[in-house]
Amino acid sequence: MAEARSRDLAETIAEIRAAGSTSLREIAWALNARQIPTARGRMSWSATQVQRVLARAR
Repeated sequence: MAEARSRDLAETIAEIRAAGSTSLREIAWALNARQIPTARGRMSWSATQVQRVLARAR
């Protein structure tokens, strides 16, 4: 399930990176700004969560 969610988020994260966000913290901030919930349904992304999503998406 986590891998499927990571693949779903990969396109969104690619868009965020294309817009200029490069650090994990910036990507987390952008996900929060877009109100994209975490896997647990929370609205608070952290850099660590983004790192884990990126690792699973590979």
